[in-house]
Amino acid sequence: MELLDTVFVPKTVVKQLILAIALETGVLTYRQATLILKSLVSNFSSRSRLIAELERRQRKAETQDDWMTLAEAIDMAQGHTVWRSDPECALYEKERITARIDEFVHLMRRRDLFELIFVLRGGIARNKFGLLHEGLFSKALAGTKVLVETYHNVVCAALDFVCDAPVREGEAPIPTDARLAFFNETRYVPF
Repeated sequence: MELLDTVFVPKTVVKQLILAIALETGVLTYRQATLILKSLVSNFSSRSRLIAELERRQRKAETQDDWMTLAEAIDMAQGHTVWRSDPECALYEKERITARIDEFVHLMRRRDLFELIFVLRGGIARNKFGLLHEGLFSKALAGTKVLVETYHNVVCAALDFVCDAPVREGEAPIPTDARLAFFNETRYVPF
């Protein structure tokens, strides 16, 4: 019998099993207690009650505009609108994004269609400059950093400009088939 106890060590196995069950029970108890405590605290804070009410209304929103209005209100209550407005962020390259925005705007103001097409062809991949970092899309409900949204809006405006804008005085117009070829190429930009 002593040989079996020594070989299989059942007492040690039973002790470890009991310890594992106790630890797991403790973790579950801690999680439940934390959840209950959070719900109790949320009832005491007017800000938490407001956020809970806005989230409840947001779940029942019937249109995207209603949902977005509530998301903006939740972000305001949580202080995320300040985060969205602040262009400083370690998650992306602010200077390079700002320079790219300025370049696109400058080319559209100059009505330099050829140069704009050239710059767009080589520089609108969304994965540049940290624009797709997941941290930019996990904080605020109403959107990401205003600088990132501005970049995307300017790129869309530049694409619209290429599609619809006449060329500068004295330049030959870009043929429609050349514009179509440009858009055909840019739709395959790696994201």
